[in-house]
Amino acid sequence: MNKVLFLFCVLCLHVVAMATTLTGDKNEFAGIPFGMDRETVIEEILKLGYEPYGMAESSSRIVIPVFMMGELPVQVDFLFNRNEKFYSFEIRTGRIEAARMPKVLEAVNYMGEQFSLKYGTAGKKGDITESNLREGLNLYEEWFSVRLLNVFTAIVSKDGRYYSIGSVTHRVLSGEKQERQNANSPSSLKKAAF
Repeated sequence: MNKVLFLFCVLCLHVVAMATTLTGDKNEFAGIPFGMDRETVIEEILKLGYEPYGMAESSSRIVIPVFMMGELPVQVDFLFNRNEKFYSFEIRTGRIEAARMPKVLEAVNYMGEQFSLKYGTAGKKGDITESNLREGLNLYEEWFSVRLLNVFTAIVSKDGRYYSIGSVTHRVLSGEKQERQNANSPSSLKKAAF
C-alpha cells in the first residue's frame, strides 16, 4: 500500500511540474516577460529556435509565423509600445473560408482552454455560432480576474474569411507615455548622423 501511495505522490508532483512548465508566469509569453526591450525579445525568440519577422526598427511588432500552441499551429505577434517595450501578444490561426467554420470554432475553444490553464476560468463566454457572426471582431471569452492584463479570445470575420485570435495586453505598459530620449542615447545619435 505504501508503494502505491508513494507512486501516486510522485505522479502528482510530475503532473504539477508539467502544468507549471506549460503555463508559466501570467506576465510573460514563452518565457519572455512583458516590459522587455525589443532587442532582447528578438534574442529570446531566436533562442527559442524561431526566425522572427518585422525586426526593422520602424515596425511596432515582431511576428513568429508558425508557433505550436500545444497542438494548434498559430502565428504570434509581439507588440511594442512607444518606448520599445513588449506590452502585448496576439495569437491567431490562419484565415479560412466559411465552409470550414467548425475548425475556427474548435480553434477558439482550444485557445480558451490553453488560456484557462494560465489565467484561470474565463469570466465571460460568448455565444458565438456560425449564424450570428458579424463582420469584424466577435469576442468569445474574456478573463476579468487577471490583474494588470486584458485577456480575450475572439473570432474575426473579414472579407468572407474567418480566423481565431487570442490577445493578452499589459494595461500599464500599453498606456505608458513615451520617455524622453537622452541627447547622447544611441537612438538620438543615429538620427543626428543623417
